[in-house]
Amino acid sequence: MTAPMAAAPGQKWLVLDVDRTLINTTSWYRACVAPGLLLTPQAVERFRTANERAYGLAPTLSEADFRELTLDLLNSSSPAGWSARRMRDAGRRIARELPLYPEVAVYLRQVRQRPRPTTRILFLSAGHQPFIEGVVDGLLRGALLSGLSYEVVGSTLEFPGGNCVQGVVLDGDGKAEVVSRLLDAGAEIELLADDNYHDHPMFERVEKAGGRVLRVRHEPDRSSSRSWRALLADDPHLDLHAHLAGGDTRYALDRLSVADRYADRLDILPPTDNSLGTGTVDAEVFTGALDALCARVTTPGEADRLRRHILACVYEDGDLIRLRGRLFHLAAPPYLLPEPGTSRARWCEALDGALDAAAILDRAVLPGRWPELPVEQRWIVLCVLDHLKNAATHALDVLTRTGLADGAAGDLDDELEALVEESYLAYWSAVFATPRLGVVHRVAAWQRMRALVQECVDTPFRMRELDDPAVIARSVLSLARQCEERGEWPTGIIDFQSGALELGLAFAAIARITRPHRPAVGVAHAVYSSKDLLRGHDSAAPPDLESFVSRVAKHFRERVYSWLDGDGAVLLYDNNVTTFTTLAVAKRVLSGSSARVRAAVACVNYDNIARRLRSLPGEELCEGWQEVLDYRPVTDYVTAFATWGTSAKTLELHRMYAAPAEPPPLPAAAAADPVGAEGSGGLLFKVCRVHNPFDLAAVVAAGAHAIGVHAVSPPEPAYSAAQERHGPLDRAPVRRPDLPLAHYETEAIRLMATMLPPGLKVVVVMERVPDRRDLQTLLATLGLPGSSALQLQCRVTAAELAQLRQTAPAGLVCAVGADQEDFEEYFRFLDGALDPRTDHILVDHSVHQPDLIAAGATDAPGRARTENLARAMRGNRVPVLVADDTSARTVVERCAALRAHGVLVAGCDTQNSVEVPKQAQRYRLIKDASGAQALVRKCPDRLREWTWALDGA
Repeated sequence: MTAPMAAAPGQKWLVLDVDRTLINTTSWYRACVAPGLLLTPQAVERFRTANERAYGLAPTLSEADFRELTLDLLNSSSPAGWSARRMRDAGRRIARELPLYPEVAVYLRQVRQRPRPTTRILFLSAGHQPFIEGVVDGLLRGALLSGLSYEVVGSTLEFPGGNCVQGVVLDGDGKAEVVSRLLDAGAEIELLADDNYHDHPMFERVEKAGGRVLRVRHEPDRSSSRSWRALLADDPHLDLHAHLAGGDTRYALDRLSVADRYADRLDILPPTDNSLGTGTVDAEVFTGALDALCARVTTPGEADRLRRHILACVYEDGDLIRLRGRLFHLAAPPYLLPEPGTSRARWCEALDGALDAAAILDRAVLPGRWPELPVEQRWIVLCVLDHLKNAATHALDVLTRTGLADGAAGDLDDELEALVEESYLAYWSAVFATPRLGVVHRVAAWQRMRALVQECVDTPFRMRELDDPAVIARSVLSLARQCEERGEWPTGIIDFQSGALELGLAFAAIARITRPHRPAVGVAHAVYSSKDLLRGHDSAAPPDLESFVSRVAKHFRERVYSWLDGDGAVLLYDNNVTTFTTLAVAKRVLSGSSARVRAAVACVNYDNIARRLRSLPGEELCEGWQEVLDYRPVTDYVTAFATWGTSAKTLELHRMYAAPAEPPPLPAAAAADPVGAEGSGGLLFKVCRVHNPFDLAAVVAAGAHAIGVHAVSPPEPAYSAAQERHGPLDRAPVRRPDLPLAHYETEAIRLMATMLPPGLKVVVVMERVPDRRDLQTLLATLGLPGSSALQLQCRVTAAELAQLRQTAPAGLVCAVGADQEDFEEYFRFLDGALDPRTDHILVDHSVHQPDLIAAGATDAPGRARTENLARAMRGNRVPVLVADDTSARTVVERCAALRAHGVLVAGCDTQNSVEVPKQAQRYRLIKDASGAQALVRKCPDRLREWTWALDGA
């Protein structure tokens, strides 16, 4: 008997039949009578007759004989033979005509939203297992329900010599046996749903174990299920959610989209195990496909380049390969895909690699061969084109946002816009037809785009809310069909970046491929959101036409005015609505023109609507929200808020990529000359709170000469409580209550200590004066070298300094607060007591000033003026480090001003200014490091700003 994978005790399961339980028909019957799918026309008629004899009012044929006859008809209908793969393909094809009950889709979406490790689903069917596997895959794809954790168990088939032969039949007793095995293994069956609503032992067994059973009554020709509706009625929120998504309103789902005549082309998209649409392929399958694809390249050296580029794009996750990785997710925090390189460097690598790989494929692999390429090799080609499209989209985002300011550099022109458009055509033509890759050979234009993006140093890459190719394609196909049905083919589309930046371009490209007889659709991109005010990006006043258009990059403004002056349809196209306010405001502002302004989205946040309608906490819906949309969406919203870790998308990215990571290789360290360091504009660069190999690699790559390792942690339980927000993975580290160590990070620091490059100075930072034994114990515990200096973020006395001469012979760094009342007096004391050959005075402008730490302050007064400090320090013996968490340019300019006033300045020090926000700092395990966990804080992009500022000093 086929059985599900081993069930872990306590694992929650849903056990769901498929035919007449999730859909209102029998998938095998529908496939057998579909012309040309499984049977010849003659065999279809014989099948219909046999079906009537087996299941009619007066049965004369046993179920076993009917099964055998059906398989005979299959074998006679296909001289080429059958296989499990062909059966799965047939299941997927018929599933396009068999949409899930909308209540089932709502129920499964809430299952997908549960925290992981999530509930597993067992689709338990009497149908032929490979066929049912295809049906389930097709149903979930059609409902845009990727990311569910499931498996399929059904009646087995064997294929000797290409013939279908019945194996084990999973009848009602067989299903009961599978259910019993799950329960006996300690699994918790939360729900058992089956159309066998007669009393059966498996229902009773589940109910006795505390689970719920749903006997689904088959109601032919109904598009919804009263049985499932009754289940949802027990949860008012889900019941309302189902009503909103399945009703006859402007904001209800467009269920007809699954029957679009081009929907079958989306089967080429790679499989996925996540809710974001990232292709996920078995590693062995991927390796075989990559080998076969590279074998098609015969030019010396090109096969190796192609392999190298593709491997750089993907992410290895155990026995899976994810077709998006470090070169795709450019805006992810550094703990997720840690490496010392900046996002700009990764963008360049992605663009250059994808262009070269696509050019190789266009020359050697694709011409005339696309239809014959195995689907696994097509997935890899799509991966390459996906990265090219993504790099072009990021370039578009950066250039348009940079170009919003009057006189700003970086705005687009026609040539660069065409590159982006053609990169979309390259990707979507590979999905819907045959790849059109002429754009990859426009080398000079790509190089110009590359240079312009590199110049836009102050515009960061942003995460797009929607980049799921299946959702984007479904939305475009649905929207194009709805526009045609209403007779309103759009003249132009305005989408909203960065979240919806792909939608307008995808619509234009897919329409060009699937509807070549329609007029080309122009696209413009608006940097506008109703939440801009909350983010501090906009004024409180609602926009008028001029202020709204001012949020459109200059390159697109003329065409927007042209559309608005005409009488055509102008489509506002966003990725989602939560409050409907963005589209409502934009629609109101633009509707004063002569154009017909319409609004559409791909996704709707039904959860928020349901919450507000039930007077539960949520975001307030705008007035008249029911009338904002003019076209129906295709799915509900996978939340993707900008703050890391607060949305479903960021949590899913964490799940996919936060496996144990190998520390990146270290570049050579900068020379650590304490005064006048060469190669850094004459300023020594010290970075504080470097506690793991990932952050070490980032700061060394940025040119740091020294790092600070903190021993300043508060005692328990305050320390552990403060770490909870960062998700520590090992919650029982070895603790030293006598030392102020970051216990969760101790092992990562010890590992980092084995990797320190020659010449990099280590400074241990403390907030109290240690005795000799404490410092030696601390260095030994952290594995740090005896040559480490000691930095004190507290006041010290002459007696303590005398003792510290013996305690810390490798050098002292003593802090003085720029805002402290006795600055000059205390500075002169330190300047007279410290040794200029080995020691430094840290002039701290940040919140980490000694007196502020002692007072528990959370903000620095910022009263100190550079000229006043310079008068107090002029002619100092002991070199100064200037510390602050403000911009690199400010600190470097401060250093220069102090030097100009006769102050001996060695360099600068920073901490928070080169870190990602607190909510984006997370722990992750270090691979092959005995469970050591690293709290990754340092941001290569922010470090790069210090590198540039110091190089220009």
